[in-house]
Amino acid sequence: MKFNLSSLAALGVALTQVAAQVPVGGQCGGAGWDGFSQLCADGSYCALVSDAMFVIPVDFQCLSADNIQAKSISFILTTFPTFTVKPASPLPTRITGIPTIYPPLTITRTPCPTVTVSVKVPVTYTVVQPTTFTTTATVTSVSVVTKTTTYTQSCSSTSTTKPSTSTTTTISSTTVVPTTNTTLTTSTTKPPTSTTISTTTTTRTTTTSTDKPCPTNYPPAWAGKNFTYKGINIAGFEFGCLSDGSCTYPNAPPQNYNGIWEMQWFFKWNMNTFRFPIGWQYVTPTLGGPFDTTEWGLYNDMIKNCTILPDVYCIVDIHNYARWNGQVIGQSSGVTDNHFVKLWEMIATYYANEPRVIFGLMNEPYRLDISTWAKTLQKVVTAIRAIAPKHVILLPGIEWAHADTFISSGSAAALDAISNPDGSKTNLIFDIHQWLDKNNTGTDPNCVTNNIAVFEPLAQWLRCHGRQAFLSATGGGNGKTTNCNPLLCEQMKYLLANSDVFVGYNGWAAGSYDSSYILDESPSWSNPNVDTDLVKACLYWP
Repeated sequence: MKFNLSSLAALGVALTQVAAQVPVGGQCGGAGWDGFSQLCADGSYCALVSDAMFVIPVDFQCLSADNIQAKSISFILTTFPTFTVKPASPLPTRITGIPTIYPPLTITRTPCPTVTVSVKVPVTYTVVQPTTFTTTATVTSVSVVTKTTTYTQSCSSTSTTKPSTSTTTTISSTTVVPTTNTTLTTSTTKPPTSTTISTTTTTRTTTTSTDKPCPTNYPPAWAGKNFTYKGINIAGFEFGCLSDGSCTYPNAPPQNYNGIWEMQWFFKWNMNTFRFPIGWQYVTPTLGGPFDTTEWGLYNDMIKNCTILPDVYCIVDIHNYARWNGQVIGQSSGVTDNHFVKLWEMIATYYANEPRVIFGLMNEPYRLDISTWAKTLQKVVTAIRAIAPKHVILLPGIEWAHADTFISSGSAAALDAISNPDGSKTNLIFDIHQWLDKNNTGTDPNCVTNNIAVFEPLAQWLRCHGRQAFLSATGGGNGKTTNCNPLLCEQMKYLLANSDVFVGYNGWAAGSYDSSYILDESPSWSNPNVDTDLVKACLYWP
C-alpha cells in the first residue's frame, strides 16, 4: 500500500498502539527481516531506502517524516512480510488452514475399446459390351474386397507404461449382384468385336483411418500430484491497452512496487510462475522500432525480480489481442508478420540467457483467420529458436484463446502443426484462458460453472495428440455470494487431476489492481498480510 505525507499523521496515531516497535533508523522490511508483529516507533514510518529498483536484497528503514520528505521517498509502508531467498527444496510449510491437497477427484477409468476399421478397396466391374458405336453395358456383378484391421489395446489405470497393442488383419472377398441395373456408356470410332472387358472404378464409400486409436480419457497414475507451473498474473504494464490493440499513455500506475512484493508473497507460499502482461506500444512505441528505455526498463526490473527467485518462471506476455492500433498482425496492410517477428527477436535476445523466462507470444487473439495466424506464429517460433532454442513458448489460439472453443475454432489443429526447426514440438505449449461467469468473459464476479465439461474433451484431445496446455488466465469474484468458491476450486481440482496435459495455471489478477476490481487477487498489506478469500481457498496447490 502506498502512502503520502498527508496520511502520515493518522498513521502515526495507529502506530503508537503497537507494543513491539522498531526504533528510528531500524530495519522494518527487506531481506532477512522477521518483524511480522513490529511497526515503526512513534513519528517514524517504514520507507524504502534502497536506491536500486527492488532487486533483492532491498532495505526498508523507519524514518521520520522530515527525512522522508528530504530524501523524496515515495514508497512508504506500515509493515512488510519476511522475505529471505529460500533454497530450491524443501518447500516451506503451507499457509495455516490450506489443505495440502484437496480430496481426490473421482476419475472414470474405462477400458480402452476394441476398434474395428474397415477399408473398401476399388471395385471391379465385369462388363459385357455389345458391338455398337455407343454402347451401354450392364454391370453383372461387383466383387468387393474388404480389409478389416482390429486393434486391441490393453490399458491399466495404474500403469505408467504405454498401453500394449495387438493387431489382427482379415481380408475377405464378396461377390454382390446389384438389385438394379448399373450401366456404363462408352464410345468407339469403329465397331468393336464382342468381348468382355474389366473396368476399375473407385468406390464412393468413405475410407476410415487406420491410425492407432487414441487412448481413453484417463490421466496416468502420476498426474494429480503437482502442477509444473502455478501462480498469478502480475498486472499493470498493460493498463491503458484496449482490445483493438491500442495502448495509450499514461498506463495507470504501473505500480511495480506492489507487483514485486506481491510476487514475493506468493512465492513464499509455493507459487512458482508469474505472468507479466505488457502493451506492445510500451515495449516499442513505434512499430518495428527499438525498446522504450523507460517503460521497458521498468518492466525489465520486474522480470529481474522474478528471475532472481529460485526455480521461478516468469512469463513475458504481449497484451495486444493480435493487433496494433486496430490492425491484425499479418492480416492487414499496416502490421506485417515481420513486425511481430522482429518484436520477439528483440525480446528473445534480451532474455536468451534466462532459461526460466517463458515467451507468451500474444494475449487473447480474436476475430482472425486461424490458418493465417498459425503461419504467423510459426515464423515467430522459427525466429525465436535461432536465438533461444530451449525456452518455453506459449501458443495462443483464436476466439480469445478460450478453452471451450479451442478445438471447434480450428485452433487445436492449426497450432498442432507448428514445430521447432528440427521438426520437434518440445517446449511448445498451448496457451488457453477460461472464465467461470455466464458469458465466459471474466467481466462478471459471479461464477456459474466449474468448467469440467469444457476441460474433459480438451484433455482427451491433448492426450491423443501428445500435447499440453497452460491455463494462463482464470478467476472469479471474491464475494461470498459469487459462488466462485467452490466452483473455481472444483475447476482447479480437475486440472490438477489431469496435470499430465494441463501443466499449469495463472490466476487473474494481482499486481496494480486494488480491492475494487471484481477479480482482484492482490493480498492485503495488513499486519499480518492476508490473501483474498478465493486465492486462499482455490489457488494454492502442491
